[in-house]
Amino acid sequence: MLRDDKNVLPIKTGKAPERLPVVMQGETVVGCPIDDTLVLVLGIGSLTSEQATVFLNGDPAMSVKVTLVNWPLKDASPAGTHGFVAIVPTNILRRGALKTIMFQHKANVTRYAFASRAASTGELIAMISDLAGSSLPSVIDGLVEGLISGPIGRKKLSAITVLLQAGARSDGCIELIGGSDEGEIFVQGWAQDLTPSVTRLLISGRSPSLAECAISVFARPDLNEQSSGFAGLLLANEIVEPNDIERLLFRGRRGWRFTEVYDRRLIAGARETPSHVRAILPRVRSSTEILLRMRSAANRFDGTETISSLPFPVRMGIDHVFRVEGSGLLVSGWLLDPDNHVGDVKLRRHRGETQLDANWTRIDRPDVTREFDNKPPFNAGLDPNRHAHGFVAFAPELDGDSTAPFYVELGLSDGRRAFMPLTPTRITSRDAVVRQIRAIDPNAWALRHIVDQQLVPLLRGVNRPAPEIFGVVDLGSFEDVLGPALIIGVDERVEEIAPLIALLALDPETRRAPIVIAAATEIVDRIGVQVRRLADFYGLHLRLVSASGSEDLYDALEVGARAVSTETVVFLAASLLPRNPGWFSKLLAAYEARKECVLSPTLAYEDDSIRWAGTWVAGAQSDRALISRYAGYPIDAVTGMATTEVATATFECCVMPREALFSVDGFTRGYLGTHEKGLDLGLKLKQSGLKSYWLPSAQMLGSDDISVADKASTIALIERIDRQVFDARWANILTKDRATTVEAAV
Repeated sequence: MLRDDKNVLPIKTGKAPERLPVVMQGETVVGCPIDDTLVLVLGIGSLTSEQATVFLNGDPAMSVKVTLVNWPLKDASPAGTHGFVAIVPTNILRRGALKTIMFQHKANVTRYAFASRAASTGELIAMISDLAGSSLPSVIDGLVEGLISGPIGRKKLSAITVLLQAGARSDGCIELIGGSDEGEIFVQGWAQDLTPSVTRLLISGRSPSLAECAISVFARPDLNEQSSGFAGLLLANEIVEPNDIERLLFRGRRGWRFTEVYDRRLIAGARETPSHVRAILPRVRSSTEILLRMRSAANRFDGTETISSLPFPVRMGIDHVFRVEGSGLLVSGWLLDPDNHVGDVKLRRHRGETQLDANWTRIDRPDVTREFDNKPPFNAGLDPNRHAHGFVAFAPELDGDSTAPFYVELGLSDGRRAFMPLTPTRITSRDAVVRQIRAIDPNAWALRHIVDQQLVPLLRGVNRPAPEIFGVVDLGSFEDVLGPALIIGVDERVEEIAPLIALLALDPETRRAPIVIAAATEIVDRIGVQVRRLADFYGLHLRLVSASGSEDLYDALEVGARAVSTETVVFLAASLLPRNPGWFSKLLAAYEARKECVLSPTLAYEDDSIRWAGTWVAGAQSDRALISRYAGYPIDAVTGMATTEVATATFECCVMPREALFSVDGFTRGYLGTHEKGLDLGLKLKQSGLKSYWLPSAQMLGSDDISVADKASTIALIERIDRQVFDARWANILTKDRATTVEAAV
């Protein structure tokens, strides 16, 4: 409570009576902070001008010009003839306290001290009301005009809203509010003081906001002569949802007014709003500009396809839309527009949009030419030498409501728009790329551009979460067995896992080890019964782990590592088989001799030629930064070699510290195959300080990571895409490593 020894003023707030001081002797003023740089100052004196110079804390170095709103006092006072509120900027104070203020107008100077407690905006309005009486609306009008003229932040806007709620008068109501994908909100209702114009107003509701409203009016026989219906397009400075609006505050011909949202109002969604605008459009009157905006709002997407009904030769078709979680959409289709009626092509969803034709790749579609040639509305015929009607486009994930539909919008030369609804298929990045590659003629001239400009950006943008454990089943006394866990990753290439399990069961070293078999849920469903039977038959200590979000072998291995707590893990691809017994103990012994490293055996094909025998940083003469030096050699050429440090190990079979994998966030998503994906992890571990080694004396047999369903041309493109993604991430670092290698050789 603030109290002056001589005068106190009751605050009418509807709460328990509280008394705040109002200066009646020209010595004290009440401050009402608006934000960190602005304060309203209420007092009594003889100031009747609209502006004055003030000195903050009486300091001549801190002088500012202020706007004054004053009025004759309702009741006489010895302190002066007028009440006043000064709009005082305080940024010159920086962080200093404001204790006194001195007003100078012409030759008159008056000094005031601030009351010991500041007032809220509501309290200030109550005090002004007691002093101004019937002049309150004009005082609030002046204050709002003074506050609204400069920059408006959140706190200032809230204060303006409180002032207007007290001073504005009711003027009609809002009966319909409709949302849109473009941020504009359609409002319809009735009012007396709204004129057909572009009006600046304030939205009162969950969060106040300034807005511009393009108003049109129409006759309402159910209203009196002073009232009319209105329809407006409301565009706020920030995102406002239709449900958040409670009032619209605007300056009419007779001062500030508000239109209240009717409690039985209709809220229309973005798909329904265009039909409401179309229904009222023939009845409204306003300026040409506003009517054009209303027609544009009536022509927004309402969920239906409208391209096929265009009266001129423009048609469109969509072959597929793949949605890759964490990356975006891959759209493939065709657009037939021989006369260039289409100005732009956008992909839209709610308030998000992207220019689809800015970076798309056009491809030949002679089938489209044949289908529409000499048929309405292409009666004039199509150029038989022009077939580039197809397109492939990657669009990064759009902002906006994730539940809203996607659609293509064609901007037409006559100002209209036409729409094509889309139904995206959720799919993995690998499946999206492979299906797109398979859909294109491998000899197509545009294939390279599609790869470089659409598919590689899709993969670079992948930011999907790591695969997770979906289910765990222990077969045998898994928890009771000590030692490094042997984690076997199973992918779609493995049709039969029984031979590997049998070999592990017959080997005394691995039979006693804790074994984890990890795979995607659909693969576990296929092999689960067989694994259970073999584990029971051989008495293995086995844990079966199903993974959600697993796309390949390395995802399965990562989930398997999450399912154990051992310090050391041994990774093994289910497609590999031991070439000789003793491989497990050799790996562990070599690892124990070095500790904290990644160590891999030699990988060979079934004809005993080397598939992998270490990865090295290449010299300047190689076109690849990382090479497998002995690939293709007979395996006997390296059997007697010593354990060798390499740039990266292979994660198809290796031993490593479990925590090292997760310290670098596991395998990087966004690769189609596992070769570059493994190199990527190897380089991440190298950067973290973990060394990699190759153990020539331990050897495993197996084939390359190639899907049998893919053609040679598809496989070549997949490898090329992965190299591009890998090079984009690691080219700069590997260039430095190659330079170091060359210097060391010299």
